[in-house]
Amino acid sequence: MIVLSKTTTQRPQKPQVTVDHTDDQRGAELSRDFMNSLEPIKTSVEQKASFTRLQRVLATLLLSTAPMVVLANTDGKAGTQKNDTRWYQADMIVFLNEQSMNGSEKWPDIGAHPLPANTIKLKPYDASTGNSAKYSDLTNFLDQPEKKSAIDLERDAFVSLPYPSQLLQKEGSTLSRNGSYRILEQKAWLMPIKEGESTLPIRIRSYNTQSKMPSMLEGTVTVSSSRFLHVNVDFWYSELSWEGLAKNMGSFQNSASQMEPTLDKEVQLVSTPGGQPMRISRNFQLQESRRIRNSKEVQYLDSPVIGVLFKLTPYERPDKQLLPEMGTEQDKSPELGILPGIVDQKGS
Repeated sequence: MIVLSKTTTQRPQKPQVTVDHTDDQRGAELSRDFMNSLEPIKTSVEQKASFTRLQRVLATLLLSTAPMVVLANTDGKAGTQKNDTRWYQADMIVFLNEQSMNGSEKWPDIGAHPLPANTIKLKPYDASTGNSAKYSDLTNFLDQPEKKSAIDLERDAFVSLPYPSQLLQKEGSTLSRNGSYRILEQKAWLMPIKEGESTLPIRIRSYNTQSKMPSMLEGTVTVSSSRFLHVNVDFWYSELSWEGLAKNMGSFQNSASQMEPTLDKEVQLVSTPGGQPMRISRNFQLQESRRIRNSKEVQYLDSPVIGVLFKLTPYERPDKQLLPEMGTEQDKSPELGILPGIVDQKGS
């Protein structure tokens, strides 16, 4: 009997290998350190990319709005802003062409020509009430009674400037020496002009009842500022006469305050400053607008009967003087002449 012994075959055991992870951990740490060291560079690159994108957006925006900026700078006077207010001295001469009196010019029909309701009347200036007097000390200044009607020629607007302060003296003298023309009115005044707006109509009215040919000048002058300065005049020159008044006196209101022309059927009656009624025998209108391209130039607006010389000069309005200058001079009327705020136009 054969006894087989069961032999258990043992599989060879794999050798146990001890893995040392120290190097792997060290590598991971080195990798993390390396990546961390790259983080500032990555952030800087991202920031630069973001900044570059921002620059591109801003550049696109500036390029798209550049035409608008150019248009904004060229809309109006160079270097000015919207709603900017500037001061000017306005000088004007209205004259009559004597040769047209006997010419063949057709005069329009006589009719009512009322002035606008919102006109400005120039305030007269009396040198004896000027407020440029100087006081010897502050006490005397405080003791002085307030001058309610005092006018500051260098600061107040719409004041009729005296002849020495006017800038068209030479032109006026030339017209006076010429026998073909007669000056009807010569005025000058200061006024503010706001960009994009028009001044209120400035009312002009004068009478000449002492000559052989009595007359009246009446109308308005307006200055506007948009892209450029413009002057607009609307004047009526009327010849006056006492003839033919007897049959119309019953309908004429003769009062000291009656200064506006009164229309009575076909007869236009006016009252002179002395309160005398006169009839308009014929009238002629000058209505014209002119662009002022250069403040050094005198604008000429004309018609066959009357003409207008107009000049607008930039004016630097002085600051208000809170206290009078101290000195030893006594109160006196201001010296009249060209106002110091007039901007010198020579060579400009």
